[in-house]
Amino acid sequence: MPLARAAAADVAVEAVGPKYIIFIQQKGGAGKSTMTVNTAAVAGRSSLLQNDIEDAAVIAAGIDPQGSLETWADRVPEEVLPFDYVVTKGRVGELSKFKDDPNRKRIFVDTPGFMEIDPDAAWGEDPLGQSRVAEALFEVLELAHLAVVPITPEWLSWKPAEFTIERILKPRKIPFIVVINLHEPRDGDTALKKVKRWIDERDYPRMPDPIRKYTIHAHAAENGLTVVEYKTSGTALRAREDFMNLALTIEQAL
Repeated sequence: MPLARAAAADVAVEAVGPKYIIFIQQKGGAGKSTMTVNTAAVAGRSSLLQNDIEDAAVIAAGIDPQGSLETWADRVPEEVLPFDYVVTKGRVGELSKFKDDPNRKRIFVDTPGFMEIDPDAAWGEDPLGQSRVAEALFEVLELAHLAVVPITPEWLSWKPAEFTIERILKPRKIPFIVVINLHEPRDGDTALKKVKRWIDERDYPRMPDPIRKYTIHAHAAENGLTVVEYKTSGTALRAREDFMNLALTIEQAL
């Protein structure tokens, strides 16, 4: 069921404590890091969340032990980085420190693919198992106000998305939205309609339009860019629109 877009003027911002939004999908390669960084960039630039204090209202965080988000954010010039960032590399307790901070409004958390699950876990039991990644996931799942589950038109990403929703999010009663990512506009709408139908048949809430696949996104980390700093072009404007729509969809769902 698509979520209607909210008008910017209708978005409410809470006075105390941040909202935690986690990007989570069992399968790697669905674009969680790109979505985390660019959504945080759009939110950080938005007048909805701006304030006049020294600390940024928005934090982008990563729990991947490899520190992918840190590698990207370190390449962005500090004067144009529209958010603070925290990289836990699997350490527990780092993100909980912000939960009562009135100066923070949104914390967007990038999570790794979690393939280290217990294959023998019975239905109804937690399948995350025991590992450093699992412990970090337990923490962000406890903090989460909303989960964003990316799915691609590629069929192999669908079952892991379903697993994430049915085995990880629903048992914890974490609200979620599904976002179609990496849609190739030049391929037409056949694959897009198919994945939308799959999502809607399961009655999963989703963003109406996809995040489109552009080469500019693939090189952004290397070039030290976020979507709000892309060199002006038609593609850059469309890419920015995608993430503005995602940020508004998230605000509506919170």
